[in-house]
This record gives sequence, structure tokens and C-alpha cells, in this order.
Amino acid sequence: MEKELSNYIGYITSGSFGEGLTFKLNTYVNPENIRIGDFVVVEGKNMDYLCVVDDIRLKVTTDEVFFDPPVDEDVDDGIEKLAVSSFVYNEISIFPYLSLPKDPNSYGTTVKTLPTHFSKVRSVKSTDFRRIIPEKNAFYIGTPLTSKEKLYIDLEKLSMRNSGLFGITGSGKSFFARIIFAGLIKNKISTLLIFDMHNEHGRSIRSESGKIDSLASLFSESVKIFDVSKSSKDANTYIEIAYEDVEPEDVVLVSDILQFSPKSEETLEIVSRRRKDWLKFLLDEYPNVKDKKEVSDELAVNLESLDALSRHLQKLKNLKFLKETSSRDSIKSIIENLKNGISVVVQFSGDYKDDRLTYYFVSNIITRRIFNEFSNLTEDTQKNRVVIAIEEAHKFLSKQYQANNVFGRIAREMRKFNVTLFIIDQRPSEIDPEVLSQIGTRLVMELKDENDINAVFQGASHTKRLVKILSTLEQKQALVFGYAVPLPLPINVRSYDEEFIDEMKEVKTTKSVKDDIY
Repeated sequence: MEKELSNYIGYITSGSFGEGLTFKLNTYVNPENIRIGDFVVVEGKNMDYLCVVDDIRLKVTTDEVFFDPPVDEDVDDGIEKLAVSSFVYNEISIFPYLSLPKDPNSYGTTVKTLPTHFSKVRSVKSTDFRRIIPEKNAFYIGTPLTSKEKLYIDLEKLSMRNSGLFGITGSGKSFFARIIFAGLIKNKISTLLIFDMHNEHGRSIRSESGKIDSLASLFSESVKIFDVSKSSKDANTYIEIAYEDVEPEDVVLVSDILQFSPKSEETLEIVSRRRKDWLKFLLDEYPNVKDKKEVSDELAVNLESLDALSRHLQKLKNLKFLKETSSRDSIKSIIENLKNGISVVVQFSGDYKDDRLTYYFVSNIITRRIFNEFSNLTEDTQKNRVVIAIEEAHKFLSKQYQANNVFGRIAREMRKFNVTLFIIDQRPSEIDPEVLSQIGTRLVMELKDENDINAVFQGASHTKRLVKILSTLEQKQALVFGYAVPLPLPINVRSYDEEFIDEMKEVKTTKSVKDDIY
């Protein structure tokens, strides 16, 4: 009985539906043991309420206590005596996000009412968390900030809409993303296309404890690696891109890297309209033309602009995978894998590792082909849900590019075709607000810039409360909210360690996993 009573930490003193609840903390509970983002449960008469701590206040019943504060005697002893007196107390603001029926087998529902005065407030239990999401859809992603109970996300819902993972460099985004990706593949919820800019999802990665398996090693029969570099030893297939696969849109996206002049984009549009072989012409033929003035007149473009455009595009000739004609359609192979339930990691190894030109250029070309292919499928023919994971997403989804860019079109239109985006970025403020409004689930790690913080909460409910929670997060912690969870979850992200890897590994039997997929 004593242990049961110790779980009760206070009782409700006031509240409103819009502003939340306030409870008085029991005198024996140290307020330093309560932190912003902690979970508590209010026990009402008809149902319980799962709440998140919103604010902590130190209160006094009379100002007279300050006339003779316990600072001249043993400070700790004096304050402790005062704390259990009737002169000072602690008040905690909480917000109820979920109603829990008294039936322990029922799951939480939206809060539509409030508990009465003096309702008891207790610490949360693991059984409370298991009632957030139905067990068949629940995937373990971490623990509360100050305890060890397991917290879950609904991966089915996560993949049904666009989602975003945001955080500064070093916050732990890559490991958190890999945990989500592994869950989607393991549970066969969706097929992934991952554009792996930093080669973090290939055969193996390095952690603080050494070399550990990554996605392609965990799911050797469900994940294939495509690489733009033939120096890669991990790849199942090497990517080749033919000139005819390139559209002006792909070049415009990297125009800043190619150092386009102000007139280059307009000139490119004119040339591409008048010559079907525009890329071959600009890369290979035009530099060798003797009478360039005659050619510019035929195309009705400015000679200097045409010279500059051809000159700037020469950087594309450094991309060895870009060929006039290709012996194989590697992009078609990627699409066929996705259709058949095989996830694909597109790597950028060798000379192309961390190369922004290659990453943006290739990602846009492949994704546009996928958009064209999948937007023509019917619900009967498109059975696999596809999630496209893209890093440095602000480049593709900025105000400047998203309206005419394939990633912007996918964010707005492709959910009905079972294709969604998983955006990974450290600068959400540079993503177009229209795209941010299309993100159903947000996984937010440490952010410092005020503009990024404001952007990531755009359109969210209870923004001020969420910002307050985010401000307390440290490395490897996250705030998860949106469509895939019924309430905001401040979490310590679970470790991508041997225990997790053992849980995820494919069980190899005499029957191939592909047999199940097909």
C-alpha cells in the first residue's frame, strides 16, 4: 500500500479545457524530480487522463515567509522544514492529451472533458503507454525523458502521409532515421527509396562501439544498393544515366552549383524546346562549333548567354555515370524493385561522396521517373506503399524550387498513389511553408535557430507548449508529434545497438523472403 501511495504525486486544483490543468505537488515530492515533458496520469471518476508536464511553479501562501527566510541557519535543513510547512508549495501545469477508459484493455481516445477538483495525479506506468497505440501497429522508438518505460509510434500511419525528421548536425538524426527505416522494412509496412548522401545506410556503419550492421546487412534480401560510383564494393548495381533521362528541371535545381549566369535558365528553356538532344548539343557539340553566331541566331538566343550556358554545363561531364547512351536502364531497375517490395538505397561513393551536385542531380532524375511511373498506376496495380527518404530536403523543397520540382509535386499530390516523402533536414525554415503543411508526422530533435523552431511547428496545435518541451531536449532526444502518435511524445531515442539489430534481423529460412514479397 505504501508503494501504491508513493505513485501519487499531487491533486488537481484548477484547470480549463483550453489551458489545461494545474495540480498541487505533494510536499514529499522534490520539484527537481519533475521536468518539462514528463508524463503523468490524472485519475478521474469515469476515466483517466494521460498528460504532459507543461510548467513548474514555486508558490507561497503568504509573502511573510520572505521576512525571515531560512538562509541564516543550515540552509538545506531550513528549506526542507519550510517546504513541508503550509507556507510554500509547488504547482505543476499539465495538459491532457489522451483519455484512458477505466477498462485496461481499451485504448486512449481524444480528450473531450476534464477531471474534477482534487482528482489524484500519479506517475505514469508502462501499461498506460501500451494503451496509446494498438499493439499490432506499435513500434518501439524510445523511452520517456526521465523513466524507462517503452514509447511507441504507429508506423502504418507514419507512412501514409509525408513525414519529417529535423535536427541540427550531431543531434542523432541519422540513427533515428535508421531505426524508423528498419521498422518499416521489418514489418513490411512500406518499400523505401533512400537517397543516402552520406553513405549511412549501406552495408555497415560505425558507432561509438565499433562497426555495426546497417539496413542492407540487416535485410539482405529486402534491400538493394545502387551506387553512382563503380568503386563501391557494397553495390548490387551501378547507376548509369543517359542524356535522354535528363530534363531541364534537373539542371535548374543545381544551377547555383553550376554557377549559372542570370540569363542561363531562360536560355536553357529555349534551347531545350528547340532541340530534343539539347544536353548532347550543349555538352558535346556546341563547344566545337566554328560559327557560334549562326547557331545562336538559329536558336534565337543571345550568343553570350549560349556560350555561358554551355560553359557552365561542362561540369556535368565530370559525372562518369552520365552517358550519351546507356547499355542498361538502371532507373527502371530501381522502379521494378520498388514495385516488387524491395527497398533501394541509392549511394554516392568514391568521388561522389558528399558531392552536392551529384546528389541533387541524381535524386531529382530518379524521383521524377518514379513520379511519372507511379502516377499512372491504379490502386489495383500499385500495391506497395513507397516512402522516398531524402536528406538535405530544403534544397528540393525551398520556396524557389518546390512549385516546379518533382519533390514538391510528390509532397502535394502523391499520397493518393501510395507514395510519400520522409524528409530529413537541419534547416526546416528553408522549406516552403506549403510543403511543411503537408507533413503529417514530425520527429524533431535538437534545434537552435529560432526560425527553424518556428518553421517546424507551423500548423501544429499547442505550439507554445511544444516549443517549451523542445527547448529542454538534448542530443539523442526527440519530440514526436502528429498523425502517427495520438499525443506529443518527448523521448530518449532508443539506441541503434546490438539489441536493436538482433530484433530487426531477417530470419533466413529455406523459403526466400522474396517469395513472401511476391
